[in-house]
Amino acid sequence: MNTENRYPVTASLFMLKEMKRRQEQVRRGYQLLKGKAEALRLRGRLSASELAATQGILGHTLKEAYISLAAIKFTNGESNALILENVGQAQIRVQRIPENIAGVATVSLQPVEEMNANDTLRYAGLGSGGHRTAEAKKAFREALRILIKFASLRNTCILLDEAIKSTLRKVNGIEKVIMPKLRNTETYILMEMDEREREEFHRLKMVKAKKMRSQAIANISRSGGGESNDEVRIRRSMPATHIRATECLTSILYSCHSLTSSSDSAGDFKPICYPHNWDDDDLLF
Repeated sequence: MNTENRYPVTASLFMLKEMKRRQEQVRRGYQLLKGKAEALRLRGRLSASELAATQGILGHTLKEAYISLAAIKFTNGESNALILENVGQAQIRVQRIPENIAGVATVSLQPVEEMNANDTLRYAGLGSGGHRTAEAKKAFREALRILIKFASLRNTCILLDEAIKSTLRKVNGIEKVIMPKLRNTETYILMEMDEREREEFHRLKMVKAKKMRSQAIANISRSGGGESNDEVRIRRSMPATHIRATECLTSILYSCHSLTSSSDSAGDFKPICYPHNWDDDDLLF
C-alpha cells in the first residue's frame, strides 16, 4: 500500500484501536461541521433575501427624501449653509449588538434615537414651507434607519459567506483527505496483522513437523526398524497425511540403514518411495 495514502504507524492491536477511535471522532466532527455549514447557509439565504428587499426599500426612500429636499430648495431657497452652521448633537446613534450565528460572531447594528438631543432646526422653515421641511426631515430620518439596517445586513452576509467557505473547506478536507487516510491505515494494519498471523501459523506447523520427524527418526534408530507399542500409539494419533509422509520417510531411512550392511546384486540402491512421487497431502507442513 502506498505510504502517501496512510499514516506512518506500526501494525499493532493498540494502533488499530487508536485508528478506530480517531475515525469515530473525525466522523463526529464531520457531522457537526456539515450541520454548521447547513445552518450558515440557511441563515445566509435569509439575510441575502432580506438585504435585497431592504436595498429596494432604501432606493425608494432616498428618492422620496431627495425629492422633498428639492421641494424645500424651491420654496425656501438654498439652505445648506444654515444647516451646516447649526449642526449640534446627533439625534440618531448606532448601537452595536454582538450575535452568534452557529458559532460565527457577527455584529448587528441598531438605530437608537436620542430623545434628549436638542433639535436646533426644529423651527426651520417656519415662516414659509414649514410642513415641507418637516416632511424632508422625516424622510431623511427614515432613510437613515434603513441605511443602518442595510449596513448591518451587508456586514452579516459578508461574514457568513466567509464562514461558509471556511467550513466547506474543512468539510471537504475531512471527507477527501483525512477519512480516506484513516481507512487506508486501518486496512494496512489489518493486512499486516493477518500476514503475521499466517506466518506464525506456518512457523508453528514447521516446528511441529520437525519435532514429529525427529521423533520418528529417533524411534527408528532406537528400535532398528521395528515398531514398538509407543510408535503404534503415536501412529494412531497422527493424521492420515502425516502417517503417509512418515511411512515414506521411514522406508527411505530403513533402506539407507540396510544399505550399509548389504546391497543387491547390481550394487544399485532403489528406495521404495521417491520424494517426487509425494502428493501435496503427504507433506508434513
